[in-house]
Amino acid sequence: MNGVGSFLSATALAVALVVSAAPGCSSSSGSAGGPISRLVGPALAPENDDTVPPADEVVVLLTYDDEGNIVSAEVGTTDANGQFVVDVEAQAVVAIVVGGMTDEGDTEVSGLFNPDEPMIEKDLDEATSIACVAGLTAVDDGSITEEQLNAERVQNLEAASVDYILANPGFDYYSEPDRTSAVEAVRVATDDGAHPAASDAFTA
Repeated sequence: MNGVGSFLSATALAVALVVSAAPGCSSSSGSAGGPISRLVGPALAPENDDTVPPADEVVVLLTYDDEGNIVSAEVGTTDANGQFVVDVEAQAVVAIVVGGMTDEGDTEVSGLFNPDEPMIEKDLDEATSIACVAGLTAVDDGSITEEQLNAERVQNLEAASVDYILANPGFDYYSEPDRTSAVEAVRVATDDGAHPAASDAFTA
């Protein structure tokens, strides 16, 4: 299996990001003739206690091949409002990654999708990014399989990520140690998304 550890060292969010630009703001991935799911949403990068949409930035799709390796592909660019539209073949789980530059530096936001419906909308932000890395890391180290990273687990990871950020007002998304701590805490609190985090999971 491809190591997510290599992605951890390669990018700020622990996922593969291809940096060269790709034309257009939407594309398709998957075999012709299979059910297609359209993934839609804005990317919202944190900046000075607010968010900014990464405009005209490369959108990267992460999927798993038949051997469980992560495969990354450029699938277009965001529009002027940070919006992405990506068509993918129905499968267990995929991730969308969008890079960009803010006043605080280079960054990426990402999110997990379970493409089993005609259209899925999701805002990509710091919470979905923590959940995304938590889920990919859990698959990479063998704690769960990509098939087990279903919609319920993704929802539990994302909700716990929101709770973690709220419980840690000093959390700095641009700090690698802070992101790593957040990912580890969310994984532990949810048992890799198996259940929601307890209400006091992130309190001292």
